Amino acid sequence: MGSPLLQEGEDSYVLKLKEATWVPHLFRVSVTQHEYMNEKRQRITVRTEAPVDYAAESKYLLEEIAKLTSC
Repeated sequence: MGSPLLQEGEDSYVLKLKEATWVPHLFRVSVTQHEYMNEKRQRITVRTEAPVDYAAESKYLLEEIAKLTSC
């Protein structure tokens, strides 16, 4: 099949993917639109990634709700 070192690399890769599956993260992305051969395409790039800080997110959402209810 392959060398043991290559197999070990594949196993660690699969393990990392399984650890990241269904774990919430915050992503900051940028989207640019390009035209190639008369076809419009979007290019989406991840700029930053971080685990969710539930306390900070809750505080932010409460502030946004307060802004909406005060209007």
